[in-house]
Amino acid sequence: MQKLLIADGGEEFRQALADQFRGVYRIRVCREGRETLEMILAFKPDILVLDMMLPGLDGISILEEVNRAGLHPVVLAVTRLPSEYVFAAAARLGVGYLMMKPCDVKATAERVRDLSQQVETAAVTYPDPRTEVSNILLSLGFSTKLRGYAYLREAILEMLRCPGQSVTKELYPAVGKLCDATGVQVERSIRNAISKAWEHRDETLWQMYFLKTPSDLLKRPTNAELITILANRLALDRLNP
Repeated sequence: MQKLLIADGGEEFRQALADQFRGVYRIRVCREGRETLEMILAFKPDILVLDMMLPGLDGISILEEVNRAGLHPVVLAVTRLPSEYVFAAAARLGVGYLMMKPCDVKATAERVRDLSQQVETAAVTYPDPRTEVSNILLSLGFSTKLRGYAYLREAILEMLRCPGQSVTKELYPAVGKLCDATGVQVERSIRNAISKAWEHRDETLWQMYFLKTPSDLLKRPTNAELITILANRLALDRLNP
């Protein structure tokens, strides 16, 4: 399964475009420039939809850094302020297609599908699970400064290794043993980390992993729900590389 990164400052556009491709690509979304660069370097997308005027770091700077890193995703760039400079930079940096904002979501999706045909098929390689878990947690806004971040990462990896185990009776004690903590400390720290990330969440990012309720609301996941859902997602990614 090809990897798609959507980097755009508009939440409505990000969400609508991501909705077009659920189950088709492995998707990540970003809203800020430096976050986008970090995600590209870690996630290594096959296809990149890039707003050239992201806050924090503009699209041209991002593409220059990506090229220096030896990465060459197929790029669909979007811009609200076309100019000769932007056109020349896009051509120089290997942009596959340039669209003017505001973009029609369905037309953008069609261009993404067209560009996906240019992605070279490479031998299947599985990314390091620890790196994948870290990338997901960072994209969801979990702070690495909290102990719960480390506990949560280990819990997801342990659930991936041994699916279906009891979170309270087996998983928390196992993570506590790895991290020199008690099961109660692990449970409380993970709950705190989820609470902090939830307070500052990007709805678009969280909807990539967690379903809305029938009333169209995104419900904060419990410890067990978050651990199980993300572990299952990693397992499915390995079945559909």
